[in-house]
Amino acid sequence: MRHLLYGSRAAIDRTIKILHAYGYADPNDWSDPIPVPSSSSTVVETAAPTGMTWMVILTKTILL
Repeated sequence: MRHLLYGSRAAIDRTIKILHAYGYADPNDWSDPIPVPSSSSTVVETAAPTGMTWMVILTKTILL
């Protein structure tokens, strides 16, 4: 399963900490933040309209 988080650095950091508190993913399992160009999709632009938008990726293997 691949998780992508888009938003400000503060929002991404907070979300990663929350998922860690739930025991879902270790903070070190996420990629380094990658800046997203402003010409990306509308979803990204609405996430942080006045600031820089960032993306991090987590790939997690789960047993079904």
